[in-house]
Amino acid sequence: MEVIEAAKDYKYLLNRGFPQKASLDFVSARYRLSRSERNLLMRCVHRDIDLEVIKRRTVSNVRGVDLVIDGYNVFLTVASAIEKLPLFLCDDGFIRDIRSTYTKDFSSPTIKEAIENVIKAIELLGVGSALVVLDKNISWSARHAEFLAQTYGVPTVTATKADIAVIGSGRVVCSSDFVILLRSDKVYDLAQFVIRNILRDVNTVELLKLL
Repeated sequence: MEVIEAAKDYKYLLNRGFPQKASLDFVSARYRLSRSERNLLMRCVHRDIDLEVIKRRTVSNVRGVDLVIDGYNVFLTVASAIEKLPLFLCDDGFIRDIRSTYTKDFSSPTIKEAIENVIKAIELLGVGSALVVLDKNISWSARHAEFLAQTYGVPTVTATKADIAVIGSGRVVCSSDFVILLRSDKVYDLAQFVIRNILRDVNTVELLKLL
């Protein structure tokens, strides 16, 4: 598959210190990648030096631990799994989708099911507490926060700079946003737990086996 060869070249360029955008533009043009293939490389292939940082910070047990959940990121990843959209186990061990547009409508049955599965995961994991952070710049985020708090009893806040709020929370961070992972002290792939242990019948492409 040409996209795999493109991923290998992209990773090589990143490891050699070339800028991400320039490297991505080069391999996208060289291999004539589609938008989804370009998204795959951008979200799932990273510099080895950065992977080492994230793997050191990834925790495997969150029982009794206080979590902060990057709300839209986690809920929409789980929603992609429910919708049977392509999911990839990326080179940092986190699961991501590659779609470029999302419906952030909390009245959607799929989003509701995703939220309920995340809450079920929190209960199964026996965490100390969980705080959801939503991006205040997203339309209806205040209503979404109110919906989560009133319908599911989940403490939820909105933040103008949600990434900074998540990173600076002092809690274990649940997100698959690579920049957030790289800047956080401890991270956990809550969406992956839902996909592996609650949804279960979801197939993921393990990118590391192909590189």
